[in-house]
Amino acid sequence: MARHNREEIERYWREQNPRRRAVREQIDARRLPYGIAVWNLSKDWNIGNLLRTANAFLAGEIILIGREEFNDTGSAQIHRFERMHHEPDADRFFAYAAEQSYEVVAVEIDPQAALLPRFEYPRKPLFLLGNELEGLPERLIARVPHKVMIPQYGLIPCLNVNISCSIVLYDYVSRTYPDLDPAPLDGAKYKLDPGSGRK
Repeated sequence: MARHNREEIERYWREQNPRRRAVREQIDARRLPYGIAVWNLSKDWNIGNLLRTANAFLAGEIILIGREEFNDTGSAQIHRFERMHHEPDADRFFAYAAEQSYEVVAVEIDPQAALLPRFEYPRKPLFLLGNELEGLPERLIARVPHKVMIPQYGLIPCLNVNISCSIVLYDYVSRTYPDLDPAPLDGAKYKLDPGSGRK
């Protein structure tokens, strides 16, 4: 179990070799101007998985609201490359979002939400995802200017939070940045760092 610790992550990077620091700078240079926020996720491995999704789609930052512990095994250590931020409660979160000029987009099953294929993304979205068991509280949804949901057609009432995040981010990035080049291929995998995996 890990906890978001900005000082520890910065110390880690100060001690890294130039090649690895260069990879981090390469990722930072490609980051897109949007963010992801998660509200009190109860399953710590979901945060680790979300961090990998955020990295795959070049999210500018990930904001943890309330609970900040996560399973770093699930992130495959990618949390060290990501820009993470923590806010203890909803009021602080919305204040931070306003300071950063974000427009919050609730990803939630809601009668007032637009279906994903028809949704028009704001200029600088901050996608807000809720707790696995309860979703987003009504008091939070009431403060959010944009709402979107993924249409579903079977018996399952909802999707895993990381799957939902992945679908929304893929749709956002592919529609907003259609000419964005993917990471280079190495065999059957994407591989930005040619030195990764070496012993």
